[in-house]
Amino acid sequence: MRGYRLCVSRLVRPSTAAPGHGQSRRHFLRLALLGPAAAAWPGVSLAATERFDSEVALFTAGRPVRADGLNLEAPPVAESGYSVPVTVTSAGTGPDRVVRVRLLAPDNPLVRLATVTVGDTGVPLRLSTRIRLARSQTVVALAETAGGQVLRAEAAIAVVVGGCGFDLPLEPG
Repeated sequence: MRGYRLCVSRLVRPSTAAPGHGQSRRHFLRLALLGPAAAAWPGVSLAATERFDSEVALFTAGRPVRADGLNLEAPPVAESGYSVPVTVTSAGTGPDRVVRVRLLAPDNPLVRLATVTVGDTGVPLRLSTRIRLARSQTVVALAETAGGQVLRAEAAIAVVVGGCGFDLPLEPG
């Protein structure tokens, strides 16, 4: 992105930045002190919930969601949110065979973590990857079967150090 630079929460054109070496220390401290207050603001979590709901609605396209037939394995506690291993498994074959998987993290800045299209391999699904989490949250896996059904699995993961560029306090519970 030539001609732009990354400011804490948005892209800033060089003409709008403070002269000299970019943003002033005073501006940086103001953002740093207001950051936790903005995270605690009710509208922020509402926007995250709306993004998550829209991602689920986009994937399901109005079809009912089943809670069986799909497993999501993840560690209950991750020391670092930068690299959290997860595994999605399904034993379905024929019309119950999984053809598409989507991983979602409701409290991440970007809700959609991954979308994987699976070919007809004739073996049960076992998909392993590593994801990045901003804070402790419940990760959701959605899967579409060859028969058009939608499956859902969840795993709660407690993150000690956030992995999306900033650290958030670990919430009890």
